[in-house]
Amino acid sequence: MKAIALVGSTGQSQTLLADLLHWHGLSVFQVDEGNALLPLLSFISPELIIIESSLWRDAEIICDRIKNSSVLGSVPIIVCANGGSTHSSADACLCSPYTAEDIFANVQALRPLTSPLSDSVVTSAWIDS
Repeated sequence: MKAIALVGSTGQSQTLLADLLHWHGLSVFQVDEGNALLPLLSFISPELIIIESSLWRDAEIICDRIKNSSVLGSVPIIVCANGGSTHSSADACLCSPYTAEDIFANVQALRPLTSPLSDSVVTSAWIDS
């Protein structure tokens, strides 16, 4: 099974999101947004990347770095951030506050695998970046 990469600082909301994705049977790797981002993502070879950032501009910069990579440019990206508007290079964007259901709907829509996520999505979990 391929993995989902969760990019950003390892804060409480990112850990909660990783736990929720894992609970639904997905393999999740948390990756720091630092200089080693692209080599780590290339090594992991994720099927989907979720960028979670408290600042919209930071998320845009990370997304552009990934999309401009010859190895990772075709991997779907979901950006989850505070404020901002639709980002042109992200495949999906969620502005905070968003629910776990919002995230799972986008993950399901963008995952290239055939197996659906569990129908028991936690709809009461709010995630604030």
